[in-house]
Amino acid sequence: MLNTKTLTVTEVADVLHVSRGLVHRLIAEKQIVAYKIGTGRGHYRIPLSALEAYIKSCRTIPEEAS
Repeated sequence: MLNTKTLTVTEVADVLHVSRGLVHRLIAEKQIVAYKIGTGRGHYRIPLSALEAYIKSCRTIPEEAS
């Protein structure tokens, strides 16, 4: 994971065009994988690959064959 690109909750919210609260809910519901950094409330970091997987799982239109 040391070389894995990670995003903050705010960055993920910006990419998805949703609120930070929704991103926190998706993390709590285990729909997006995240790592909690620090003690107490801490800060979440979301691997870019986890965001890509979430977006792919939300697809409603099948990908076109290449």
